Amino acid sequence: MYGAVIVAAGLASRMGEFKPLMKFGNMTLIERIISTLKKVGVDQIVVVTGNNAKALENELKNSGVIFLRNEQYASTQMLDSANIGFRYLKEKCEKIVFTPSDIPLYRADTVEKLLASLHAIAYPLYQNKRGHPICFQSSIVDTILDYSGNQGLRGALSSILDIEEIPVEDPGILYDAAS
Repeated sequence: MYGAVIVAAGLASRMGEFKPLMKFGNMTLIERIISTLKKVGVDQIVVVTGNNAKALENELKNSGVIFLRNEQYASTQMLDSANIGFRYLKEKCEKIVFTPSDIPLYRADTVEKLLASLHAIAYPLYQNKRGHPICFQSSIVDTILDYSGNQGLRGALSSILDIEEIPVEDPGILYDAAS
């Protein structure tokens, strides 16, 4: 079974608009992410909310996702929000896909390639640049949760040596809605 953590708790201060609910075509950015994940069989999707939680939860109320809140979103980092989701999923699935809610354009085949990896962590690479989503075995969640440095998820994953970088022809792994 596969799970995913989408962090959508931040203040979105760079855009002045709440990025997860921005429209992209006929759906919001976060709806596009959820749709992509569901296409490849990710069935336990956790959305960690904080800022604008009620609006986001209302928008996604019929999507079948699990909502968890980071009540301290204004004073914590993205990793703190991610850890809320990781804690919830660590015993419920074998692999976890992680993505911020403002990187919505990666393709389903990219997620499939990440899920197929036999390594502890799988990163997608486009033109030699790492992007999102990231996929990892749930067996490393405790390592992430135990991390106490100040380098976020990158720092938490840095001690794991069993990684695979998977080249993809998917520039969407690098597209941040704020760019």
